[in-house]
Amino acid sequence: MTAVIRSLADSLRRFGDDRLEALLVARPDLASPLPGGIGPLAARAAGATSARRALESLTLPELHLVETLAVLEDGASPQAVADAVSSDPATVSPGLERLTTLALIWGEDELHLIRPLRDGLRTPAGLAPGRPSDPTADEAASLVATARTTMPEVLETLAWGPAEVQGEGRLASALQEAGIVVADESGSRYIPRSVHLALREGRVRRTYVAHRPAPDGPEVTERILGSRAAQAVERAFEALRLLGTVRSFDDDPPGVLRRGGIPQRDLRRLADRAGVPVVTYATVLQSAWQAGLIGHDGQEWHPTRDWDTHRVQSAEQRWAELVLAWARGHHLAAVVGTPDASGTGRPLLSEHTRRDGVRTRRGSLLRTLRTSPTIAATKDSLVDSLSWAFPLVPADVIEEETAALLSEGEALGVLDSGALSVLGQALVPALDEDVTEADARLAGALRDAAPPPVDEVLLDADLTVVVPGRPSERLLPLLDWTDVVSRGGALTLRFSATSVRRALAAGRDAEALRSLLEETSRSPIPQGLDYLLRDEQRRHGRVQVARASTVLTAEADVLDLLQVAPEASALTLRRLAPTVAVTLSDPGFALQVARQAGLSPQAVGPDGRTAGSELAHSLAGGPPDPDLVTVDGPELRLPPAEAVARIRAAEDGATDLTVTDRLLDAIAQGSEIALGIVDGRGGVVVKQARPVSLEGGRLRARETGRGEEFTVLVHRVTLG
Repeated sequence: MTAVIRSLADSLRRFGDDRLEALLVARPDLASPLPGGIGPLAARAAGATSARRALESLTLPELHLVETLAVLEDGASPQAVADAVSSDPATVSPGLERLTTLALIWGEDELHLIRPLRDGLRTPAGLAPGRPSDPTADEAASLVATARTTMPEVLETLAWGPAEVQGEGRLASALQEAGIVVADESGSRYIPRSVHLALREGRVRRTYVAHRPAPDGPEVTERILGSRAAQAVERAFEALRLLGTVRSFDDDPPGVLRRGGIPQRDLRRLADRAGVPVVTYATVLQSAWQAGLIGHDGQEWHPTRDWDTHRVQSAEQRWAELVLAWARGHHLAAVVGTPDASGTGRPLLSEHTRRDGVRTRRGSLLRTLRTSPTIAATKDSLVDSLSWAFPLVPADVIEEETAALLSEGEALGVLDSGALSVLGQALVPALDEDVTEADARLAGALRDAAPPPVDEVLLDADLTVVVPGRPSERLLPLLDWTDVVSRGGALTLRFSATSVRRALAAGRDAEALRSLLEETSRSPIPQGLDYLLRDEQRRHGRVQVARASTVLTAEADVLDLLQVAPEASALTLRRLAPTVAVTLSDPGFALQVARQAGLSPQAVGPDGRTAGSELAHSLAGGPPDPDLVTVDGPELRLPPAEAVARIRAAEDGATDLTVTDRLLDAIAQGSEIALGIVDGRGGVVVKQARPVSLEGGRLRARETGRGEEFTVLVHRVTLG
């Protein structure tokens, strides 16, 4: 015969290792710090703060079960719970099992909701808080039966609505006279909980939606086989083209707002220059920021050191990095410019676009879309699906994030008209992989879907250039010199005096362009194009500008020694004169290398005088969010199996319990202990008491024999 489960701690002691691991993964705050046994784990799980956090992770049916248990008498049977949600025990059983695993309920034939949720849910399912003045169940049933004879339609409307009743007319007075509605001390009218349950015929919920609504919409069709994959690939490479515009920040950087972010006027200017909508450009730019590719020095936005590393990677790898930063980020690009709580527009690349939990909900929608690959899901159906998974998130937030997913995902090539593209199908499993595996998966998906790059061009006498396919990295500089005529299976570009003049003004090299065309064209450069390039080049004085982070000056023989030293190979020194050399490395690194080479370096300022220990460095890279690699929020500090093993060892007495763990164990068992409380003069007052709760470093206990509760700081408690 199975022993009766008497407490949450008893319930957890019956868990197998797999179920305990599932509990710690779902509620990682319970293992920080690691509890010293099952009793402390149960007490921590029944804490108010942890319970409220766990409530936010429930789905709609699980939340309905919690609300129902908060309304029913403690110890209700599974059958009673099923009846209260208009369902049956078999249908609600998975939800009850999940709540048991989450340590929110315990028991088998008699179900008990943990105390913080039972007391904390003041208006579950729209019912008013229970009051001592409420009619009994029999009295409420009698009042409802009498009122139904005169106002049946009104009662049907009130049954499944909120408890608060608005209005001052004749109908409100009639309801109050019938006892259906009462007034509180402030004069507000409400339906007593017992009467409201009688109106609902004893049920708490009218319906129970056990399964998540599937995305709904028209079937995905293709007039030309493979056209959707081709569009996804084109959007992916378009996102890379937009990302490439970041290099213009060196010459014309956008400013930084005082409260952080990029000014809206600068964002619109950059989007217009790139020829795309603001939301598309904002998506790419924000993804680059979350990947650590751009940053600011307090005055202007510039590429970071990570940008140079990113730029030398293949196009497929660059796209993979960009998309992962978007999928695992905490920000929404689509809300840029919309007013925040203060009524001020939210700037891009700032904390004002951050949304707690958005990446979890974004991942949830992406996984849902993968279950319906042949459906072009509508926004409303995705809103319904996300609302089921996150019922406590406000409806306007759900709608905003769903719309953002559709627009941002399309800008990066992972979504197409409400359906995952071939690239989006690869993104979903990558969400659960580490960065290296996810990068490889996404880069491989783009490589397989994209046609091989083309490394040749077709030149025409009318100054047009045709790239018969996807241009290779080598041909991308052509975009700086031309205007795009058409895109598709081939890329058609056209040279003009304006486009050439624009490229020369931006510092592009006409000789390098001429060499590129000679090497990649099947025919000689047309005479008209050659004349155009030479004429425009003649009108512009040529100045060569190079980047150097550090300047080194010394006697010629000293620089000779430094340049041939093995330690200095990492500096890649470039001699501008016998006594002057430059390097792209930071000044601090150059000082360190010079010391390792046996020289005596000295830091100087711009005026040539000896400088202090502080040196200016280039922008550091790295994402703005340190936990970018995670997807579902906080994670366990230990592997789940190891955490469970340590808890089991502490339960078996293999480790000594701390004062906190012993207090938590007493709370879980409901036992009395002798508490030593240190007073202000260093003395100890001993009280026999029953610990009630431990939250925020404060112990709440009830003294034996007196029934009075007291609160004391944990660091003032000693145990014999």
